[in-house]
Amino acid sequence: MMRKIVLLVLVILPAIFTFLQCSHDSDNNNDLTIISSSVSDLNSPFYLSTDTYKSKHKELPIGVFDSGTGGLAVLEAILTLDEFNNTTNIPGSDGIPDFISESFIYLADEANMPYGRYDAEGKAEFLRELVVKDVIFLAGTKYYMSPDDKTPQTNKLPVKEIVIACNTATAYGLETVKDAAQIWGLPVKITGIIEAGAKDAIRVVKDGDIKEPLIAVFATEGTCSSGGYPKTIIGQAGEYLPDINIKVVQQAGIGLAGAIDGDINYIDPIAARARSADKYFGPDIGTKDYPLDIRLWEDYNFAGENELFIKTGPEGDTSIVQLNSVRNYVRYMVTSLVKNVSENYPDRSIDIAILGCTHYPYEENEIRNHFKYLKNKPEYKNIIPDSIIFIDPSISLASTLYTNLVSSDLLANNSINKSEFYISVPNTLLKENIIDENMEFPYNWKYGRNINSGLQYVKIVPFSEQWIDAEIRERIKVNLPATYNIMK
Repeated sequence: MMRKIVLLVLVILPAIFTFLQCSHDSDNNNDLTIISSSVSDLNSPFYLSTDTYKSKHKELPIGVFDSGTGGLAVLEAILTLDEFNNTTNIPGSDGIPDFISESFIYLADEANMPYGRYDAEGKAEFLRELVVKDVIFLAGTKYYMSPDDKTPQTNKLPVKEIVIACNTATAYGLETVKDAAQIWGLPVKITGIIEAGAKDAIRVVKDGDIKEPLIAVFATEGTCSSGGYPKTIIGQAGEYLPDINIKVVQQAGIGLAGAIDGDINYIDPIAARARSADKYFGPDIGTKDYPLDIRLWEDYNFAGENELFIKTGPEGDTSIVQLNSVRNYVRYMVTSLVKNVSENYPDRSIDIAILGCTHYPYEENEIRNHFKYLKNKPEYKNIIPDSIIFIDPSISLASTLYTNLVSSDLLANNSINKSEFYISVPNTLLKENIIDENMEFPYNWKYGRNINSGLQYVKIVPFSEQWIDAEIRERIKVNLPATYNIMK
């Protein structure tokens, strides 16, 4: 009798857990009133009409969004993909870009970036709301010409498929927006990037016959804290490589995405000295969550001049260290990962590195170079191989997008030059908004906002030189030529 009871409990408990988990997820979605109000409140700035989708919509554009311009690297992978025959749609290159007959709408939620900080500031729910708003914009028709416009334009095309190019948005918002799309009756498939990166990592392990793989994941704080990559990698390994003992080590690129996108909270190109604590939010020797370790000073190998600010105390000791360049943020991130591996997995080497943030492929060479620098140090020599395989999940994501369109009979006969690019900027007409002299949200306001306010904190406007600074434009031109050509 007791054995029967135990067996019954073992059968029922997983079901109860699944029910509770599903109920919890449902409750979380119910916490976001925007999901219901966006289709019920005609006066809401986020009102979404799905009338466009009542007719055939294969000629509509594809939507791609990210927290900033980093997602343009994903768009570049999509634009340059040539893994399929464009006539037969079967795998095999034909020398013609696979998406040559598609058009795209890209959204950079620049005003609210970096997404990776929201969870650390206790604002994961607000992040999920931002992801819902991103999807509403892409599926809708409204945009503004400037942040002080009172009336939106309504001639933007909705999209037929949505790609979440942002790893953090995928980790926290993918399931939420999939559920919301069902509630709205939105016949749009939404695809995230994390599963693509995990899939590639498993393929590399299998093809390379790596017996004891250690996979490094470089990602934002939010993506790391979500555990999205380890859970997905280990889950896929259990399905496809059950006999392989895979280890996954995550490293948050503290402030790196923001620095790459020119966020003033992390780098200030005109600064001449260390800034006050309310102006700088990158690594420092005094921070609790992401300290800069003076003992690793030689390992960091920071660039100096205006790329690094050091302040000494009255006793001559170092009291403040602030990073002020993208490459110094990269060196901090790579050093922190290598130190972690050396302490926890000294008998393994870093076989694979996943660039788990759309911004990071921009800095792949800088990441590689710092690995090479650290390999010359005896304590790290054995854990850094001569060649680390880097994975950019955007390539696998691009392939998945194509197969989705084929299976749904949504391949278009369109023009790629009809693509459009949009960016969020602070809403200057909202009296509740706090906007600084750089036309940005101050850190404490950005991460201090709450869900369900109904306020339109940002307006989404077309890309222009006013909102994309010269350095970022040049980086796009050099590193992402296919994207740059259609942006022009």
